[in-house]
Amino acid sequence: MNAKPSNDQPICGDAFLAALLPPLKACDAAALAQAALRRWHPAQICDLLRHPHVDVRRVAAVTMGMVGNTSHVACLSVALNDTDKQVSQLAEHSLWSIWFRSGNSQAVQPFREGLALLAADNYPQAITQLKQAVAIDPQFAEAFNQLGIAFYLNNQFDESIKACRCAVRLVPHHFGAISGMGHCFAQLGELQLALRCYRRARRINPRMDGISDAIDRLQTKIKDMSDSGEFLVDSIMA
Repeated sequence: MNAKPSNDQPICGDAFLAALLPPLKACDAAALAQAALRRWHPAQICDLLRHPHVDVRRVAAVTMGMVGNTSHVACLSVALNDTDKQVSQLAEHSLWSIWFRSGNSQAVQPFREGLALLAADNYPQAITQLKQAVAIDPQFAEAFNQLGIAFYLNNQFDESIKACRCAVRLVPHHFGAISGMGHCFAQLGELQLALRCYRRARRINPRMDGISDAIDRLQTKIKDMSDSGEFLVDSIMA
């Protein structure tokens, strides 16, 4: 009989790798999760995201995507800033995994249907299904985020911002919803608000694809607009 895992003992990095590398190399996600939970609690594994050995951090980041829940978002968010690019990428993937499975069982079906409709570019029907998902489970942050995406793709930018704000209220580290608000504000011409959202998202996840470029473009555009305004004032006052 296996002893129940203790939640108050630190994990030896070598023992962690020895237990989890075989199922990881075999690409057996179920076996990996079982091997981890048989010996340790997710909170202990989360602590390994600060381990000095990069391989331990990488395996911990992968494992948290399978055994973690919304209570572990904060520690994974810290790992987004890891000096090792692979650790940060794996932490991001694990966060998405946790967010996508965080809804209650009744909300799962309309959520999945909404995602399928979104992938098929059927945005109005996707909105209908995702609205149903958040009505069933108002704590389902990812359903709000996907609803925000559907609204955005349907050119309903104000509605998208509202949905993204709901996601961020539930999960303050949700860099996807924060950057989504930035996209909407940019479309609405609210460039300063868009810039604030992009910068906030980048502080949480420094390696977000395209966000640094979007910040640079916005800063240039805002500066050009400011310079044009000063030129116009100078011309009037001359």
